[in-house]
Amino acid sequence: MNPPSDDPLQYCRFCFSQFRVEPLLSGAQKDQQLINQISSIIQIKLDPDQASVTAICSMCRTQLKEFQLFRERCSHHDSIVREKVEGIQSSNNDMWFAVETLDDNDDSDEESAAMGKSDPLRNVPGAGSEKQTRENFWGAISQDVGVIPEHIQRALELTGFYRNASLGMISPTTIKQIEQDMREAIEFVISQGSKRAEVLRQYYGAMYCKNPAKFKFLAGEVQTILSITATVQENGITEYLNKSCASQRLQSSRTYQLISAKPDNADVLAEELVTKIQNYYKQRATDSKEFTEFFNRLPGVDKCEVRQKEDGTVIALLHCSYCNKNLQAFVDSRWNVWRFFNFVKHCQQHYRVEHKTIKRKRPEDVGNGEDATD
Repeated sequence: MNPPSDDPLQYCRFCFSQFRVEPLLSGAQKDQQLINQISSIIQIKLDPDQASVTAICSMCRTQLKEFQLFRERCSHHDSIVREKVEGIQSSNNDMWFAVETLDDNDDSDEESAAMGKSDPLRNVPGAGSEKQTRENFWGAISQDVGVIPEHIQRALELTGFYRNASLGMISPTTIKQIEQDMREAIEFVISQGSKRAEVLRQYYGAMYCKNPAKFKFLAGEVQTILSITATVQENGITEYLNKSCASQRLQSSRTYQLISAKPDNADVLAEELVTKIQNYYKQRATDSKEFTEFFNRLPGVDKCEVRQKEDGTVIALLHCSYCNKNLQAFVDSRWNVWRFFNFVKHCQQHYRVEHKTIKRKRPEDVGNGEDATD
């Protein structure tokens, strides 16, 4: 069998097709990456001189991309399984210590409930909601690819390509499967809302909302999905997750500022809270280098923001220098003392405190000198 032409640029080197053939190399920076893919996936090694006189058809180029996506998808899912298995094995060998309650009259269950009630974003429409998370995520990607129609967003979410690395592994074949999945999910989609016409438009777009059984993406919509995939491949899904989280934190911060004000004695309250946290850990101090480092990284007054909500509840945001998170503490109005169980519980991952039994007086024992153990 002979090549179909004496000119190697007139036929595809990989299938001998002469239909929709183009040079393998385009002079772009990704040329070497393409040569490496050919070498690793189909085991054909081309030096630069050979590659410069090599052509490839559109079908083989598409299949090459699909092979690469398949390989990455398999590797991604395998890593998830391995991480899960190793995590289970690790947890079986790991020893966790309980956190001591913070005050004689403290109850961790009651405090946890109170922490939830003191949440500055509680009962604020849209704050931290799934809807807001969706909008922030797709908004971050839209900055790079342009407008993404809602029904494309919904289709990718419904078929499992939402907020994970698989969003960067979609091929033309995958799009066909997504279309098939959407045609088979009509009953489920209808169950997602009380207004049938509205929910069908959200998931199938204006073109197919009245006939979802024949749903398929339009040519421009296919290109939009492939653009999303290419962008996620180039930048990584983590970049867009981080952007969406940053946007959500900014929105939450603005909402927080709207519903709370700084009390007149905020500096005094902040100093009291910081001192109480330091005393808590001083009582559990060790001579280890780890403890010294941890203690030095506890938040100071400048990392403690005190606010007062409209209902009078005083709260504080304590900054964790390890992971740049803000943990909430609050003033217990029953005893007029700071409660910071949430902060201590979080810090267990940075420095673990062994559980100690606290002895305190029970009301019925007061006056008779007997100690009660929690």
